[in-house]
Amino acid sequence: MIDKLRPLFEHHSKKMMIIPLLLILIAAIIILSTRATTGEFIKKDASLSGGMTVTIYTPNPVDHAVLEKTLKESFSEVTIRGLAEFGTDKEIGLVIETVEVNETLIRSAILKGTGVEMTDENSSIEVVGSSLGESFYGQMVKSLIFAFIFMSTTVFITFRKFAPSIAVIFAALGDIMITVAVLNIMDIHISSAGIASLLLLIGYSVDTDILLTTRLTKNREGSIIDGIISSIKTGLTMTLTAIAAVVVGYFFSSSLVIKQMFFIIFVGLLADIILTYMFNAPLLQLYLYRKGEK
Repeated sequence: MIDKLRPLFEHHSKKMMIIPLLLILIAAIIILSTRATTGEFIKKDASLSGGMTVTIYTPNPVDHAVLEKTLKESFSEVTIRGLAEFGTDKEIGLVIETVEVNETLIRSAILKGTGVEMTDENSSIEVVGSSLGESFYGQMVKSLIFAFIFMSTTVFITFRKFAPSIAVIFAALGDIMITVAVLNIMDIHISSAGIASLLLLIGYSVDTDILLTTRLTKNREGSIIDGIISSIKTGLTMTLTAIAAVVVGYFFSSSLVIKQMFFIIFVGLLADIILTYMFNAPLLQLYLYRKGEK
């Protein structure tokens, strides 16, 4: 089946690059728009921005709209997410986040909106100071930047050629940008675990690109297109296996933190397929053609 892609690389390699470039451009617009409206490139939850996170288990499903309306009478910014029972879609509780810290007020508002009184047995409250949250967020972002810099340095040392190295780095950067843009569109407030998932994406995104670049520039057997097809077969097997694992983990996990991590990795892996084989592969193909290779 993958061999049927050969005509695309033989006749339409330049056209294929348009789609990933458009996706990266759209992602950049979305990220900059989020920056203009919120002051940040990505939406953060209470663990990174500071605030209060309340987890409460309820005997019956709660009307989120009614609860949100009740909470907004006392809190300016509120986010409500449902907790589902393992293996089913039955709601067993709620996670409520707000940037304002007032435990007494939120207890009374939740009682009014759900009819459930918060106790030590059915609820928990986590408070993160704004300065601590911002500090932790800053450290996570620095870790992300340093990881990207070290990855880029390793790629340059490995291939020692400007064009192939830039192609790998650009694909990894585009992968993260597209993932962040999707999170912003879906209004997902990222947690510290979500930042860790973005760190994982750096590794996930470069492995297929390094495989592709190595097959074409160092260990190629046959023509350039033969090398591309060979790397697609191996790379897609790796990526689809990882996608299957995170999809299963997402649907069978009851932890919101783990679900967010798996969702971020899932989006990043899909973006990686597009960027690796519709941008990086044609770019390397054109680069090698200009060097006179076939």
